[in-house]
Amino acid sequence: MDSITQASLGAAVGHLCWNKEIGAKALVAGAVLGTIPDLDILVYPLLDQVQRLYWHRGESHSIFFVLLGGLATGLLLRRYCFREKLHLQKAFLGALLIYATHILIDLFTIYGTQLLAPFSRTGFGYGNFFIIDPLFTLALLLGITGAIVFKSDWGRRLNIAGLAIASLYTIWSFSIQSVADAKFNKSIATLDVAITRQITTAAPFTTFLWRHLAETPDGFVMAYWSVFDKPEKEIQFHYLPKQANVIEPVKRGRSFQVVEWFSKGWWCVIESDEHSAKVVDLRFTEIPAATQGSHLYWNWPFAWKFNLDPKDEVSLKAVVPDVQEPLEILHLLAQRIRGGDGWLTPINRDQLASSAQLEEEASVSTTHTVKRLRNIIPISLQIPNNS
Repeated sequence: MDSITQASLGAAVGHLCWNKEIGAKALVAGAVLGTIPDLDILVYPLLDQVQRLYWHRGESHSIFFVLLGGLATGLLLRRYCFREKLHLQKAFLGALLIYATHILIDLFTIYGTQLLAPFSRTGFGYGNFFIIDPLFTLALLLGITGAIVFKSDWGRRLNIAGLAIASLYTIWSFSIQSVADAKFNKSIATLDVAITRQITTAAPFTTFLWRHLAETPDGFVMAYWSVFDKPEKEIQFHYLPKQANVIEPVKRGRSFQVVEWFSKGWWCVIESDEHSAKVVDLRFTEIPAATQGSHLYWNWPFAWKFNLDPKDEVSLKAVVPDVQEPLEILHLLAQRIRGGDGWLTPINRDQLASSAQLEEEASVSTTHTVKRLRNIIPISLQIPNNS
């Protein structure tokens, strides 16, 4: 998760473990240690884009780092920082809990962690939190603020209260994720299409809006459901073709293989021409244009550009999101959270008919034209909410 959340959690856990021994310094020490696993990015200048994807949330986010790093940190704290105040066992336990909770909440995001690195590059992630969740962070900040303001036992109690509220919020996120998943599964079962796998994840910044992504034999369908949706509100599914054939010339290359691994196959080609293709990881949500245009104009947190000539393959090239009118986009998201029609606007029947006509006309043209038209025109399926 974000650095503010990790530092806040580290400070709260540090205060819980060491307040009696070192007082307010426990907050500072905890906040510093809470950010250490994410300092793996300091070696980014020495790595190319492929190596960075493997490296981040790898060794520094594994259970081996928790154990060995916790022991090493405990020794350092005991020997150089708090020799007269912290016993080795207490120093080790605190460092271990700070590192473990850091990795735990990263595990709650869809990005996940490589828990068994370096022995396995398998990523684990639950998706019950977005990488930034203000309510989770707020609970921690209120707790550590209380610990700073009140030096008495009240400070300790308020810090524990903050941790307890954050824990209850985590339980809520898993519970409502299960509810959302059940709703999506019930609705998607009415689609006349084979579903090979599906995931339900928290939408940006909240656990009150949920996003579902399901894989079909030739693409993906995605949808949103809000806790505040009215019972009669229809679940709107949007279809995106995977277009795996576009990437065929480079799919065995080193650059694409890391994208295949990182995305766990949840990728699709968003746009392409004769020479290049833009591939996105669909798990990390989309950032629609404020004007609600075609998905061709959406931004994606994780996207890459590939040269389709395998002879000219270079290191992985990330496409940085170019978000226009961010406040308008946040307004759309807020609308959707409240149960409105913001974020992804449903495509009406006239648009669907127009899309179908264009596809039929394109079928008599070249393969490249078919690819281009399918890339520009999103297909939408509307199904009833059976709850």
